[in-house]
Amino acid sequence: MKITSGEYKYRKIEVPKGIRPTTEKVREAIFSMINQWIPDAEVFDMFAGSGAMGLEALSRGAARCTFCEASRANFKILLSNINGCGAGDRATAINKDYKAAITTLAGRNAKLDVVIMDPPYDQIEFYGTAMEMLQEYELLDEGSIVICEHLYDNKLSDTYGKLERFKDKKYGSIGVSVYFYNEI
Repeated sequence: MKITSGEYKYRKIEVPKGIRPTTEKVREAIFSMINQWIPDAEVFDMFAGSGAMGLEALSRGAARCTFCEASRANFKILLSNINGCGAGDRATAINKDYKAAITTLAGRNAKLDVVIMDPPYDQIEFYGTAMEMLQEYELLDEGSIVICEHLYDNKLSDTYGKLERFKDKKYGSIGVSVYFYNEI
């Protein structure tokens, strides 16, 4: 697998065993949908795995990306991919579960422009819990977006607090829902 566009285009990404990476076709489609939010963005790749989504964001002009990966084995591969792209100066990697990572970001008074969520598809409850925590810890600003990749048949809610879905796309069996944070 490789980065599809931008500064790190064609850089190879190692994929940890046992994870389901976002395909290049779906990654390209997602980034064409959210392109206007990427330049100079603070990005959070919440279930990073290989880091392909966060690295794609950095490659396309995001200012920084925080990667969260709970598995120690996958975390080592993630760090290798970050270093392989030369993105270490713009990346922070957290080897904790998503709840602990959100708490860590809150302790740093982080503000996120783009959040990417691609948890294991059988963990449908992660979406609501994570979106609730992002708002509870005030990590989102007016206009922030949250991108959720999921099985298309696992329908997500139209709203989670002040996050409202404004795009919903289908790519084979994969669904991509994009939420906009509106403080009003």
